[in-house]
Amino acid sequence: MLKTKYCFAYIMIVSVLLSCKKSETFDVTGNKQVKFFTNNTASGNAPDNSISYSVVNIPDVAGNGLVNLSTNLPAAIKFPVFATKPVSQDVVIGAELDNSFISKYNSAHGTSYAAFPAGILNTAGLTAHLVSGNTSSADSVTIQTNSALANSMTEKAYMAPIRLTTVSNEGAGVITDNSTSQIVYIVANVELRRIKYLATTADVMGTLVSPRTAWTATFNPVPTTVGSILDGSTTTFSRWAASPGILDVNMQVTKNVTGIRLYTTTSTTLIPTQVEVYLSNDGINYDFIGAPLRANLTFATNYNYILFYKAIPAKYIRLKLSYSTSTNTQNLRVTEFDVYAN
Repeated sequence: MLKTKYCFAYIMIVSVLLSCKKSETFDVTGNKQVKFFTNNTASGNAPDNSISYSVVNIPDVAGNGLVNLSTNLPAAIKFPVFATKPVSQDVVIGAELDNSFISKYNSAHGTSYAAFPAGILNTAGLTAHLVSGNTSSADSVTIQTNSALANSMTEKAYMAPIRLTTVSNEGAGVITDNSTSQIVYIVANVELRRIKYLATTADVMGTLVSPRTAWTATFNPVPTTVGSILDGSTTTFSRWAASPGILDVNMQVTKNVTGIRLYTTTSTTLIPTQVEVYLSNDGINYDFIGAPLRANLTFATNYNYILFYKAIPAKYIRLKLSYSTSTNTQNLRVTEFDVYAN
C-alpha cells in the first residue's frame, strides 16, 4: 500500500513538471503581451526585412541629366503587419519614415545607402488595420511612389526605413522592441548604364578614329603571342594564356569617345563572356563605364560593338576581357581594336 502511495505521488510530480515545460514551450518568451511586427523576406545582400527594387538610368543625350530606362518600382509599395497572438480588439498600427536609421545601418554594415530623393515616396499617413481575433493585418502599410522621378536617382543605392511607431488602443498590445522586425527597409539599387546593350552599326555615333599609328597597346598578363591590334589587319593578333586579360590603350590625345569596335575571334561562341570598360584622362584614375555580358553585345561581321549613349572624353581605354573556363587559350585574344569618336 505504501509503495502504491509513493508511486502515485511520483506520477503527480512528473505530470506537474511536464505541464510547466509544455507551457514554457507554448510561450517561449513567457510574455503574454501582444506585440506587433513586420516580416519581409530579403534576398541576396539586401538588408534583413527589406523590399528591394531596381532602377536603370542612362545619360540624357539632349541635356546634362539622366533619363530613366527602366524600373520595377510599383505604383504602391505594400507590406502587412503581424501580431504575436490574436488581437482582442480592432487596432490600427501607425508607421513612419525614419531616415535616422540610414546612417545607423551604414555604420553597422559598411554600406553607403542614401535617402530617397524628395517626391519619389509618399510616406504620409502610413497605417495597417488588424481585426479582432486575427494575427495579420487586413490591409497593408502602403507607400505611394512616383517612378517618373526615378531619373533623379544618381547614387548607387537608396534606403527608406519605415518604422512601426504607434498602436491605436493601448490595451491591444505594443510595437516589438526587436529593431529587425520593427523596421522595413525599402531599398532601390540604381545602375547608371552608359553602354547601349545590343547596339548595332545603326547606333554608331561619330566615326572610326584614324590613323592609330601613334597609339600604344599593352596586355596583362604578358601575351604569349604578340601581334598588332592597331594595324587594320584581322590576321594579326595578341594572345594571352589566362582569363581575364586586361588591355590598355593609350590614344596619346583626348578623344570624345562614343564607342569601341572590337574584333576577337570569328565565332560568336568564343568571344568574351564579359567586357569591363574603363576610361581615363591621365592613365592613373580610371572611370568604370560598364561591364556588358556576351548576351548584351552585338556580334556582326566578326566585330563586337560597345557603343555609349553619350560621348565621354578620354585619352586612355582599359578593357578587362573575361572568358568561360572552357574557352581554349587559343581564343584568349584581341585581333583589332577601334574607337568611335566625334
